[in-house]
Amino acid sequence: MLTITTHTKTIDASPDNTMAIFTTEEDLKTDTFTIPKNISNIINDINLDGFRGRKATSLFVPLKRNPMIIIIGLGKKKDITIEGLRNAGAKVTHECRLHRIHTVHIIPPVISGLEQVSVEYAIAEGVYLSNYDFDIYKTKKEDAPGLLKKVIIHSDDKKASTKSLNDLAIISENVLQCRNMINDTSDKTTPDHIARYAKKLSSIKGVSCKVYGGKDIEKMGMGLFMAVSRGSSNPPKLVVLKYRGNSKSEKWAAIIGKGITFDSGGINLKPSKSIEDMRMDMAGAAGCMYTLKSVAELGIKKNLIAVLPLCENMVSGNSYKPGDVFKAYNGKTVEIGNTDAEGRLILADALAFTEDRLKPSLMVDMATLTGACLISFGEIVAGLLTENDKIADKLFNSGERTGDRLWRLPLYEDYAEDIKSDIADINNISSSRHAGTIIGATFLKNFVKKTPWAHIDIAGTAWISKKRGYRTKYATGYGIRLLCDFIKNVDF
Repeated sequence: MLTITTHTKTIDASPDNTMAIFTTEEDLKTDTFTIPKNISNIINDINLDGFRGRKATSLFVPLKRNPMIIIIGLGKKKDITIEGLRNAGAKVTHECRLHRIHTVHIIPPVISGLEQVSVEYAIAEGVYLSNYDFDIYKTKKEDAPGLLKKVIIHSDDKKASTKSLNDLAIISENVLQCRNMINDTSDKTTPDHIARYAKKLSSIKGVSCKVYGGKDIEKMGMGLFMAVSRGSSNPPKLVVLKYRGNSKSEKWAAIIGKGITFDSGGINLKPSKSIEDMRMDMAGAAGCMYTLKSVAELGIKKNLIAVLPLCENMVSGNSYKPGDVFKAYNGKTVEIGNTDAEGRLILADALAFTEDRLKPSLMVDMATLTGACLISFGEIVAGLLTENDKIADKLFNSGERTGDRLWRLPLYEDYAEDIKSDIADINNISSSRHAGTIIGATFLKNFVKKTPWAHIDIAGTAWISKKRGYRTKYATGYGIRLLCDFIKNVDF
């Protein structure tokens, strides 16, 4: 685990120290770096003619009798953002790991228009979230660069900075743990494995956990959930985690995460190049679980429920089939148009169950639901669908603050025409290939009665094809920072 501390004293210009400093394109031209005076002579002796300070660039300067220097470019002053500072922090981690440096002193820049504690937090966040490897199955690790071990942030406001960085460490560590769970094999992250981990969270103050097995799920009338899980030898689990952060309130927010621990596509089998990564189809459930863990560890004074429907979508002689009809928890009947549209089925029963049994004041679900979302937004932005403007605004603003960004899509009643069925109440897919992400949310809307609700489609952001700044390749842990900020700031 990375240790991040604050330091207010003058930095020791020792050869044993490595310092990361930041510059804009304008400051580089005028030699006005944000650095302590006692090391300014070192910078003056460095030839920077070939370094222009452009955004996301870096320069490593090894010096024999002085501290090693890492210079990070921030680009033009007018273009600096919090997200840009996170990515600047990731460049610090990259240089440290490349040169096998385990401890680094960071001299945060002073950015006009941004609070200094926010600048420090963003850089530290980028350092922490990019300091990650998933290599537990590699037998030879001697050539791999080790992880950064310690970061010292030099701050003038140690009290504010320390509190901020302590919160950062809690959330960021949970993001990394979430990545581990998503990256791990589906043999290790079965419904039972995740349920057993969830039970362990009861040791956190204010957290309780209840796990329902297959017989419970069937008895409660979750016909859609049971249909999806039928083809697997691993039985389904329904996990309900509760965190009571405000004993004086009876109002709860609920987050519901899609937990398909492996998605073969069922009878509508996924082809090669589309099936290999399907261990990640439980990223919504993992994100919701680690969000609740983060909220509890931060001691946020809100009441939160995380509901995790967990199962595999596998092929066997008992698998559900296209053309079948099943009854949902809320009594609606669903024709199966495609067995690879399974996530919306388990979410439908989970949403109806949550509203009926747990009676939250608001619900947000998060799911790797549609390939159409990846086509629309790529790996940069998640899809947001809701009829509630207040929730939409709060979620969007949380996304902008945290970098877990999303964009709202329409959820007009007209789309309901496309999921009508000839033999049941509704079909789980559209009669056309159009508006796939909207159709997924339109289907889910049938299972929410009155509770304010939002759907977040993370199909593009939960798992990425290459490193993007502080987001490492494959599992990203998307949604934890977003939902923590949302829960903290929304009234319910």
